[in-house]
Amino acid sequence: MEAKDMLSLPEDEFRARVVERLAAHDNAISENTTVTKQVAEDTAFIRSILADVAAGARMLCRLAAAWRFLIRQVVLPIGLPVLCLYVLFLVAAHRPIPEWATAIFKLVG
Repeated sequence: MEAKDMLSLPEDEFRARVVERLAAHDNAISENTTVTKQVAEDTAFIRSILADVAAGARMLCRLAAAWRFLIRQVVLPIGLPVLCLYVLFLVAAHRPIPEWATAIFKLVG
């Protein structure tokens, strides 16, 4: 029965209908609460996996940042000049240049 139809009922029947209507609301709310709790339990596993994925992504980002630091701050400013000096020493001493050094110069140049 609709709420507007209930207003024309006698008071005792009106109160009974209101109690029935509120009881139906309580049942619907408890069913929704049960369903919501079940969904939360079902998705807990997925949320824990996503937390692990996020931790793995952060680890990979830190690894990439460490790699960039190593290349930009160590290899280029220190390793490349040392390699050039070593190759110049080999040329001055009339020794053959190693293949790995020529490969690095071809890669860089």
